Amino acid sequence: MTTTDNAPPAPHYLSLSDARTVTTQAVRAAGHALDNALREQSMMCLTADPGVGKTFTLYILCQQRPNLPALRLLPRPQARPDDLRHSLHHALNLPGDPPQDAGICDDYLRHALARPPRLLAVDEAHQLSTSCIEYLRYLHDDPVPQVTILLLASRPRLKALRSQPTLLSRVTTWHHIEPLDPDEVLAVLPAFHPLWHHTPSRTIAHLDDTWAHGNLRRWAALTHQLQAHQRRHPDHPPAPANLLRRLDPHLALTA
Repeated sequence: MTTTDNAPPAPHYLSLSDARTVTTQAVRAAGHALDNALREQSMMCLTADPGVGKTFTLYILCQQRPNLPALRLLPRPQARPDDLRHSLHHALNLPGDPPQDAGICDDYLRHALARPPRLLAVDEAHQLSTSCIEYLRYLHDDPVPQVTILLLASRPRLKALRSQPTLLSRVTTWHHIEPLDPDEVLAVLPAFHPLWHHTPSRTIAHLDDTWAHGNLRRWAALTHQLQAHQRRHPDHPPAPANLLRRLDPHLALTA
């Protein structure tokens, strides 16, 4: 596990103040898979359960590769190919408005994507329509654009992507990010936020087993509640039930 001490602030869930970026085992494994895809300029799909950290993992991987030109798209549900064209036009900082003619717009994009090799990351890719997936296939198969395509998808929605023959024959890596295991939680939490520095391991383990289950978004929510408690009661460390009460009243009764 390593941390990035001098990096710009990370987009932590709930804009969590004082949170640090932590490179976990899962991030390192995803980075290895991404490096292989970049060497091959292939298509890769990065999946995780909601809240485990696939979008944040993308942020860390790009931060660790400062010389990698990366374009991140977040298409709206059921976006059309024209939406992707326009998003790419703006992400590439091309002058003016995107051409209304699809063919002319594609020529501009192909020329802009020819050099240097880039990473094209599409978040929430399970929301893409069939026509948008066909457009990504067009970019992938065209010899002019030098792009590695990374699709980020929620595992519960992965079936929507796997049902696309266009992707099944082109995605070379389906990489899944697992939640933190209990032992890694005990190591990551103190590095993630100073509020956990002096928390007993048994308390962290109890909160993880009861609520967080290795899910980083849930741990961010718990940290947010811990900050709120300390602002209200700076001299009184909270019991686990107090942290859980605002998140899940039912669990708080058994904490």
